[in-house]
This record gives sequence, structure tokens and C-alpha cells, in this order.
Amino acid sequence: MTRTRSWMIILLTLSLSCLTAYAQVTANASIRGTVLDSTGAAVVGADVTVSNSATGFARTVKTGNDGSYVVEPIPAGVYAVKVASSGFATVNAAKVETLVGSTTTQNFTVKAGATSETVEVTSEAPLVDQTKTDVSQNITPTEVQELPMIGRDVANLAYLAPGVKAADSYDPTKSRMAILSVNGQNGRNVNVTVNGIDNKDNTVGGPVMQLPLEAVQEFAISTQRFSAANGRSEGAAINMITKSGTNLYHGSLFGYFRDQAFNADQKLTDGTTANPPYSRQQFGGSIGGPFVKDKLFGFFAYERLREGTSLTENPTALSELTLATPIGAQPAAVLPTPFYENRYNGRADWKINDANSAYFSVSLQANNGLNDQSDGTGDLTNGNFTVNHMQVANLTLNSMLSTSLINQLTLGFQYWNNLIASNISAPLVTFPGASFGTNTNVPQQSFQRKWQFKDDVSKTWHNHTFKTGVDYLWEPRLGGFFEFSSTLEVDFADTPQCILQGIGCSGFLPAYPQGFATPGAITSMGIANGDPTTTVPGGTKQFGIYFQDDWKVNRRLTVNLGLRWDKDFNMVGGSAVANSATYKELAALNSPISNPYIVPPSDDNHDFSPRIGFAYDLTGSGRHMLRGGYGLYYGDIFQNIPLFMEQLSNPTIFQQSLSLNSPSDVVPGTGKTLATWRYGVDPLPTIPAPAGTLNPGSVGRIIDPNYVNPVSEEFNLGYSWAVSNSGVFETEYVHTLGLHENKTMNIDQKVPSIAGCTGPASDPCGLVRPLDAAFAATGLPQLVSVRDEQSIGRSRYDGLNFSYRQRMTHHVSLNANYTLAWAKSYDGGGGSFRNYPRNAYAPFADYEYGYSPNDERHHVTISGIFDMPWGFQLSPILQFGSARPYNVTNASNTLNTGGGTAIGAVVPNSDPTNYLAFLGNNAGAQKCYYTQQCTIAKYDPLRGDPFFELDTRLAKNIKLGERVNLQLLAQAFNLTNRANYGNNFQGDISSPDFGKAIGFINPTSTNTARSVTGEFGFRLSF
Repeated sequence: MTRTRSWMIILLTLSLSCLTAYAQVTANASIRGTVLDSTGAAVVGADVTVSNSATGFARTVKTGNDGSYVVEPIPAGVYAVKVASSGFATVNAAKVETLVGSTTTQNFTVKAGATSETVEVTSEAPLVDQTKTDVSQNITPTEVQELPMIGRDVANLAYLAPGVKAADSYDPTKSRMAILSVNGQNGRNVNVTVNGIDNKDNTVGGPVMQLPLEAVQEFAISTQRFSAANGRSEGAAINMITKSGTNLYHGSLFGYFRDQAFNADQKLTDGTTANPPYSRQQFGGSIGGPFVKDKLFGFFAYERLREGTSLTENPTALSELTLATPIGAQPAAVLPTPFYENRYNGRADWKINDANSAYFSVSLQANNGLNDQSDGTGDLTNGNFTVNHMQVANLTLNSMLSTSLINQLTLGFQYWNNLIASNISAPLVTFPGASFGTNTNVPQQSFQRKWQFKDDVSKTWHNHTFKTGVDYLWEPRLGGFFEFSSTLEVDFADTPQCILQGIGCSGFLPAYPQGFATPGAITSMGIANGDPTTTVPGGTKQFGIYFQDDWKVNRRLTVNLGLRWDKDFNMVGGSAVANSATYKELAALNSPISNPYIVPPSDDNHDFSPRIGFAYDLTGSGRHMLRGGYGLYYGDIFQNIPLFMEQLSNPTIFQQSLSLNSPSDVVPGTGKTLATWRYGVDPLPTIPAPAGTLNPGSVGRIIDPNYVNPVSEEFNLGYSWAVSNSGVFETEYVHTLGLHENKTMNIDQKVPSIAGCTGPASDPCGLVRPLDAAFAATGLPQLVSVRDEQSIGRSRYDGLNFSYRQRMTHHVSLNANYTLAWAKSYDGGGGSFRNYPRNAYAPFADYEYGYSPNDERHHVTISGIFDMPWGFQLSPILQFGSARPYNVTNASNTLNTGGGTAIGAVVPNSDPTNYLAFLGNNAGAQKCYYTQQCTIAKYDPLRGDPFFELDTRLAKNIKLGERVNLQLLAQAFNLTNRANYGNNFQGDISSPDFGKAIGFINPTSTNTARSVTGEFGFRLSF
């Protein structure tokens, strides 16, 4: 038996058999406190009963030798807590609110008297979580319901937590989701759970689906130092729970409506404005209640979205495409981008008996849209359609084996299928500023089917809360297919204005006498074919096990001690390695350069995560808390990392099968060269058949033999001050060191062959690939680059958070935070992948290290709910962030590395910010760099614009009885009409737009970066 299997069996046996263990159930909450008499002495053996009349839930525990009690895990909600002890009057706290993933402290002082005498506690429980050691924030049910959200995506409210801000979407499948940059990262490594079940995208990271807002009760976001019960994330953890039915029938009916007339003109990046057609209707409702009182409950929510959006065509592209109409272009001044979606949630809760309960919840999301791959430079043939189907479900059984021993068993299922394709299959024709024909990004598909088993056991013993659990994920299907250039691409060197009118010509011809059919008008052609499948052979598995002790050392000190171990199976794509064409070719080379890389990788076995935290009551009053902790947190290897290597293991290889870019290149099947071929007159080229081996000039892909999971080393130190019973001020320092992050390295990068770079002006350094001789000796096709996925990337984040939270007091609730932070990395940032250094031989050079793309020195978020006279309510969210950095690049490979590296700008050692020093002079840049007279411009040296957004919601509540309320509302997003470009600025030094804004921060989902968007609506609740 291997050492790894031995460890697994020992740990699994421990977790299932240990009766002195307590499970941290992430979808639940807890209540704890101390019972003292009027002299301050502990009341031992008192009965503490926690009950919820809405569901019939009740649990009784006894106080310990120090008078303390703890009741957990319990569903988040509002409870009555009653204390009864012989010789003392009964004390009752009628409304104790608990929030998901947090602990509410409710202390009692009892007075001598008969137990039949009841004393009501009227003060609310303290707002400070006296056992909290992580960096987290709860988003309450009131905030979920009353704050403005542009997409009704509850994750938008995660921006209310310190250290969290909006980021650009990192994948087209996430274009309508809230993308969260947590502690300077990009959002991929945020692990989202729904009722404790995985809602994670294993292809590119981040969440898979969005729930109907009416089904979301609340959620908690832990941005650092979270419990050992949470794994598979080195970023943040979001725990979300859905609503359940109760003994009272309750529900809602809502509708939200937007129209073009409610929108201000969009300010485009070129300074012009536009207001394309726009309409949006979002409506639905919910219903919940008892099937059998105190026994069986049901809840259902539905949400429908119809959106008639559109995209204004770039004026330059429109003029080009209009002239290209005779050869097949279908220009349009406005491109339709409609979107339709349905979201569902259903849940049933069953109280089997006093000791056992269960619930089943299922959520579904289905949507479809058009042209979400369009960028405003294509025509109606250049679009696409997108179809999404998503599901997440759980079946959870809670068993109270004794008053101190509880087990929670959870079975989960997740499904996702995303297809991006086109109904048109036609050659892609490109001009310098426009294109028509099949979009080069389609078709592509991602899918995953995931089963999950979790078992959590909990045991309270004296002052210890022991926790253990296992979490097993089986993903029998993970993958899809990915194609690029699926139809023939033909490229014109000049614009239609030049070709037809002789205006603005930059090509080699002063005029085009035969128009588009002029010989030489086409300067390049290409197409890719083969098997594009990227499905992981045999699927994947993930196993996690944890143990934690929450130790109440005394009334003032709580210590958390935890250890977690995670094990992946086939996440790194090892089962595909043997058939990979790149591995086969490198093995045949038998070169000392490539031989170290042809050892098959294996999944990481060493993901042990120690975690320690403390919370200390400085004065014993529960008003001044000092907390801190340290931990290691391992993340996932996203499927998109081994994707291309797996694709190269197919019987036929998806690769560029035709690439013509020289005038002398022969167009197959025509007998003509590219210089003499005539568009629209001569036949299209004969496309070569797919090959089972790599073609000359292909890109090789491998996974490094030493690849391991990314890990972050985190610690925090914080202070909480309960300013009043309703307000708390918190400050904390957080540090995150990201290790083993993804980096893509070209192991065959070109090197100088001429000493002193004294060669000809066109190639002064005589750059050659180190493996050229080995390829020539074996007769194998020469690869243009060999790209090795390595886990050597690093990043760092240091932040200081200040926040103030006030629950509803004097008709005002408030949440305000300010973060002062620094986020740095080597050409990437935490959570990202396929990061290329500018020089693969020096990935940790000083110039490779700089500020991460989501670095913000200052960030402020303020939100509030203001109850005003006559039933009016005002709810604003204000966000401000200082300017984020962007990189300096070039249009061509400045250093002529042979591909597989990022493109940087070469600058003199004596003038490192002179980014234009070698503009248009790559040969001079190479000579200067390789003779060490120059360096590369530092990573992300420039800054974009600060971000500012104000979203506001004004509502009028009309009471229609004791339990019925009609809310009429108006919402405005980006009320100040600010064009938020963020760091979407042109960094290409060869572009005439260098240093100018070219886009917006995530404009389609979480932010209305372009203009004010207005919305009117209603919500009827009962």
C-alpha cells in the first residue's frame, strides 16, 4: 500500500469514527453565550432552549461549568432563546437573529425567583461576533431585498465587503455575472457554495450559476482566513443559503422595467455618444408555506428576464463594411444583442422527528442570447448565439444524535452546459478595422456534471467545539470543445476605402484597379481543423478532509485550531499525457533541453492546510475584540490550463492546417501564389485534411512534471469595537502571499547566436531556437514554440481595512468601508492563468514584477437603507476606487522570442520610462536588450482612470393589511453618468490610441459604466 493511500485511510477513518468532533457546516449559523447570576457567578446546568415558531424548530442544551452554552449548527434565522434554571426566574430573548456562517452571542443574567416568572430581554444581541477570527462579512436578508442590484445578481452585494471590488470579466461565459476582485485577485479563485454545495466552474473558475433573487435568504463572504471546512479556494469563500417555507404562507410578486427613454446617452471611448435601442423586463415571484404545520414546508421562486439590448457599430467599421456589401458584408448601424433567461428555485423542508430533519433544494438557470461575441467592428454575419443550462441541487439530512452530537449528511449535484456557436459557416473576411463572416471565436462549448458527497460531524465537549468532515466530488464529465478559425480566414491589407476609392492607402499598391479582386489585395489566409475535443479522459475527482477545534479557553479567549487535506485526481490532465503529440515529439528528440519535461505529471498529494486563529475580548465586556490568524489555502487547477495539451492527445489534432502570409506562398489547389490570387475570381484554396501529427510551425503544449496546486499563505490581525449595541467599527490588516500560481513558459525560446549582436541590421543577434538542431537531426516538424505550464507564479497582497456597520437604528442602517492596499505579481495576479513572462529565461527579473491589474491603492464603499416619512425608503450604494494599472506592449514580438512570451516594450537602462524609444525599430531593440544596454519596461507601469459609481433605489411602501405590502420603486444605476474606463486603456505603443481609453469596467453586468440606466418596478409581498 502506498504512503498516500495509508494517509487517506487513516484520515477517513478518523473523520467517520471520531465522536469527539464538531462539524463547521458552512450553510448554517450558531448561538452561544454565558448565563450568570446577579453576582456574576456561573449558572451551571441551566436549560437553554432555542426555538423558531415559524418552522417548529426547537433545541435544548445545558450550560457548562463556566455557565457557557452553545447551540450549533442551526439554520440561519430569527430565534427565541429561553433560559430556565431551578431557583431563578426564566429569562427569554424573543428575537435573536443569526446569520449564515457566523456566531451570535446572547448572554443572560438571571435573578433569583420562581421559574414560572418570566423576564423578557429587550436589548438586541451584540453586533460583534465574539468568536470570529476570519475576515468576512454577512449580507443580511434586508440588504439582499432592499439594496439596488443592476442584474439582480446577489453576488453584486459582495462589493460591500472590505477588499472586494468589481473586475473585468475573464471569460465570455461570465459576461453577465458579478466578477469579484478579492484582495487584488481576478475572481477565478472565489469558491461559491449554495446550501453547502459546490457552485464552481472547474473550466475557468468562479461561480457557474445565479439564483433567482427571491430565493436567496442571505450569504456570507469570507475574504481571508476562513474555516478548515472550506477548501479548494486560495481566494475567497461565499456561502449562500436559500429560503425555506414556514408555518405562515408568504410570498412575493415583482416586476422591474427599463427602457431606452430611461437611459442617458452612452459616452463611447472615441468621445462620441450613442443611445441604441434598449428595453428590459424582469418579473417573477415566490410562494412558501406549510404542507403540514411544524412538519413539512415548501418554497418556490421564479424569475424571468427579457432584454432587448443592442450594440452601436463602430463608425469606422460601419463605413468599411458598407463598401464591402458587394462581396457579402451585411452591415448594420446597430447590432441586436437580445437576451432571455429563466431562473427557478424549489425547496422542501421536512421535520422527520425531534432529532432528524431534512431538506431538498434545486435551482435551475437557462438563458440564450445573440451576438455577445461581437465587438462593434463586425457585421450581422459576424455574430453568434449562446445557450446556457445550469443546475445545482442538494439533499441534506440533519441528525441530532444527542444534545452535543450532531451529524449533517449532504448529497449534491451540479450541471452546466454552455454552447457558443453560429448559424453561419462562411469565410471570415477581415479589413484593418472591420470583418464579416463566421466569428473566429466560435464554436466552443464547456460542460460539467458534478456529484458531491459531504458528511460533517459535530461534538461539543466541555469548552471545546470539535469539528470534522469529508467532502468528495466526482465529475464524470468535464470538458467540451474549443475551435478557433473554424472557417477560412482571408485578410485584406487595406481598407475598402483604399481598395475602391484610393483613400488612405497604406499597402504596397497605390491603387487597386480590379477592386477587391486585384491580385495581391489578399496578404494572408489561414484555417484550423482537426478534433477540437477537450474533454478530460475519465473525468476528475476531488477529496477533502478536515479537523478543527474551536476552543473557548475562557470567557475572553477563543482559539481555532484546524487542519485540512485535499487531494485531486486527474485535475492536471495526467491521463491524456501518453497520447499527447507534443510529448511524443519531445521524447523522440531525446534532447537534454527537452528531456526533463517529458515526465508525465501527477496530481499533488501534499495539500495540507494548517489554520490557526484567535479572538480575544480585551475588556471582558464583548465590546472590544482583538482577533487574528494564519493559514494555508490550496486552490484548483482549472481545466483551461491542461486544455490545449489534452486537445493534442486526440487522434486528429486541432491545429492551424493552412497558413499563408508570404506573397510567394502557393494557394493550394489553385496553382497561384498569394500575390497573384484574386478574391472572388479564383477558387478558394483546397483545405488540407486533419493530421494526426503536429504540422510544421505548430505550437507544442505540455504540463510540467512538477506542477502543483496553487496555494496562498494568509494572516490577519484585526480589532472590533462595539461603538453601541447597533454599531461596530472594525479595522484589520490582511496579508496574502500567492505561491505556485500558473505561468506558461516557452522552453524553446530563441537565443542570440552572434556574439555582441554584430550581425546584419535585419537580425543583428542571429536569434535561433535551442531545439532547432534536434528537430533537424530527427526530421520532425519544427515547432514554433514549446509551451510548458508551470506552477511557479507568485503574487502578494497587503491591505488595511477600516469599516463601520450599523444595523437599523433611528431609521438608518449603514455599511461603510475603506481599504488601503497594494497588490503585486509577476506578470499576472492571483487566480489568473496562462501568464507569459516577457523573457522565459528570466521570469523573476525585476521588470517582470509590478502591480497586478486589479491593484487599487484606495477603495471606498458606502451603502445604506434610510427609512423616511410616509413609507418612503432610500437605498444608495456608492463605490470609489483609485486608478488601476495597465501594461505597456507592442504590436509585434519586440524581442523576436519565437512566440510563447508576452510582448514588452524595450527601454534604455538610462531612461526606463521612455516607452517609445524603439517604436518601429525591433531590430534596434533586440540589439540593445541582448547586449544589456536596455531592459524591458516594468510590468503594469501606467494607470488608467479612477472608478466612481453611485447606484440609488427609492421605494414607497404601501401597507395593504397586517402582512401585505406593496412597494413601488425607482432605481438609477451610475447616477452621476460617469464613463468608468478603469484600466481599459491602449497599452500598445505602436497604436495611435496609445494611452487612450478603449473600453469599460465590466459594462454588461455588474456596472453600468457607460451611462445612467433608469428602472421602475414594484414588489408585492405577503
